[in-house]
Amino acid sequence: MAEVRQALEERVLRGTRLAAGELADLSSVDLRQESEHDVSVLLLLGALSSRMGGGEPVTPALFDIARRYMETSLLYTGRILPRTKEIIELLDGGVDERSPDILVEVADHLSQGWPTYPDSVFPAGLARLSEGLGLGGEPARYSRVSFVLWWQALGAAAAGDHDRALPLIHDSLERYRKYLYYADAAWLYTDIVINHLTAGRLEEAVTALGSQRHYVEEVYASHPSATGARSFAFSLGDVQSGSYSTFIESSSLRPKELSDQDRALLKRYVRTSEFLIAACRYGSRRDFDAALDVFSFGWVTFQQSPYPRIFRHLADRYGGRAGSWSVHLTAHEQWHRMLRTYRVRTKARQLIDVAVTLHDRLAYAGLEQQADLVLLDAAVLHERLHGKGAAVEWITRYLIDIRPSIPEILQVAVDYLQAPQNVAGRRFLSKYIGLRADFLVPEILPVVLLDEPGTGSPSWEVALYGNLLSVEGVTVYEETPPPLLDILRVLGEEFMRSREKNEEPSFLSASELSARTHRTPAALAQSVRRFRMACRDRFDEVTDWDIASDAVIQGRPGYRMNPQSVRKFTLYSTTD
Repeated sequence: MAEVRQALEERVLRGTRLAAGELADLSSVDLRQESEHDVSVLLLLGALSSRMGGGEPVTPALFDIARRYMETSLLYTGRILPRTKEIIELLDGGVDERSPDILVEVADHLSQGWPTYPDSVFPAGLARLSEGLGLGGEPARYSRVSFVLWWQALGAAAAGDHDRALPLIHDSLERYRKYLYYADAAWLYTDIVINHLTAGRLEEAVTALGSQRHYVEEVYASHPSATGARSFAFSLGDVQSGSYSTFIESSSLRPKELSDQDRALLKRYVRTSEFLIAACRYGSRRDFDAALDVFSFGWVTFQQSPYPRIFRHLADRYGGRAGSWSVHLTAHEQWHRMLRTYRVRTKARQLIDVAVTLHDRLAYAGLEQQADLVLLDAAVLHERLHGKGAAVEWITRYLIDIRPSIPEILQVAVDYLQAPQNVAGRRFLSKYIGLRADFLVPEILPVVLLDEPGTGSPSWEVALYGNLLSVEGVTVYEETPPPLLDILRVLGEEFMRSREKNEEPSFLSASELSARTHRTPAALAQSVRRFRMACRDRFDEVTDWDIASDAVIQGRPGYRMNPQSVRKFTLYSTTD
């Protein structure tokens, strides 16, 4: 398939036409092993090559390849290829009508979610096609697309250069509105609000919010309610296929109706802007947290996006004491940490405190279903850890509020809590875990299904959220001492590098670690000793797990992160 793609790219660059039968013998075995995005790129290359110089389309042959892939590949998701077929039809129409505007629109559609699109063959290929049709055109015309402009704007905003970011956002927004990407356009209005707030222009941010509300209301008014049972104009969640990656996407090029879910998605970005303006106007951390939660909830790779750095600029300007507004500890991340503590047998009072705090935070943000679901998760974990009676007694007080919000999954949770601990109970638990997936909430650990709590082999997550240190969901330090921060960053870097190579991390000698942290060997030893004591004290306080002294950092014959108990180390930071 790589050879076929390379040959098509060469044809496109040379302006050589593809004949209808040339892809007919494409191997179905090879085809079904490709990602959906890569198959889409292959079809788009074939369509582009076939129309060079106004050649005849080979669309039926390309659609037959798409059909074979849809019918045989387990990698087919149904998210990308249907849109690709629409793009190919649009390309054919642009060639037939000799319309450069349609060809520019084709470039915009096919580049969505593809950060490396400008480095692909398509900008030059579309320029050659346009030139062959006598329409002129430069590659830059087909590389300055909405998604690429957006990513350039995010890079500028993350660097704190809001004056450079805003014109790029406006250019991107103009294209998204023109090509009817309603959810992306609603999102970009929030980016405009953020950049005005970062620059201290509160009134301009309020004006942008007004424009955002008006735009969303116009979209509502011009689109009737969806009639299909699962008819969605937009999809929300981490979408990955090959090199294609995005968080929201349009399910069709020109959606004609909106479901309730679609309308809620558009409103999501209006609410983010409202919370951000309130946070900055009143110095309200609660509103900042709500904005962060509404904006990021369900986005698993949010921490790897430019947005934590972008929100950091707002937090530094309006959040008072440095670091008081966290951009990393979102409700989604806090929920994930709560689930991790199951493995170290979190105590009942700690589990309940975290769940109730999360419930209140999510409810304030308007994420009512998720707020109720976190209570059900806590009840299930409570039952597994501390027995059925106490779990049932605690969750019962919330049932009257939860039932109207999430009746189906509540009933399954109730069935599980009433079932004996046998095959029937496991069946209800499996069904509960399956239903949770519809809410884009953090994945509940498979160990909840498979093992008794605290009996599995250690496989822990160690994470630094800025200066907050978390070990398997337990906060060891709110403000990690600087010497320990330096140690963990160096050892964590070595740990993750070795894991990528499928090797055990090597011990770093005291002298080597001293040189890399600019700390004396004595200071290193003292920091590690105090860290171990802090881990022991915190785990004694909030869990029923007796943590070994070297569970995280081993200290002889040198220093390393313990590969027998640590599975993952993550450094969440907005600084270089």
